[in-house]
Amino acid sequence: MVQVVNFVFPFLYYDAIMENKSILIVDDDERILRMFKRRLKKIGLVIHTAANGQIGLDLATELQPDIMLVDLRMPVMDGLEMVKALRSNGYSKLIVACTASVRIQDKKITQEAGFDHFIEKPVGSDFEKIIQVFLEEN
Repeated sequence: MVQVVNFVFPFLYYDAIMENKSILIVDDDERILRMFKRRLKKIGLVIHTAANGQIGLDLATELQPDIMLVDLRMPVMDGLEMVKALRSNGYSKLIVACTASVRIQDKKITQEAGFDHFIEKPVGSDFEKIIQVFLEEN
């Protein structure tokens, strides 16, 4: 079942445990990529980015990041196609949908495609802590 997250953590701190963890952010919006990179650097993650699902698929297969943050709607290959392809090839790492598309059917579709969690854009002030929690739980 896809977990929809909407909660607030008032304190965020650099976590040395996160230094060895990696994230692949897959989004076609360069502004989103820059913002996510800036925010997630604060918690010590090694950050990789991809501008579409095809590049994301290739990088995920090569790098095996601890967590992926994936937009649903992108050119070349969308996030749903990318995750279905990864899961059909046995990819078992954590994949989080991060999209402005928050319709009920989108949440159901992400679950069916193989996403583990769902975060709504725009992300809140608790974004970094949510990522930390997902990594700690996994």
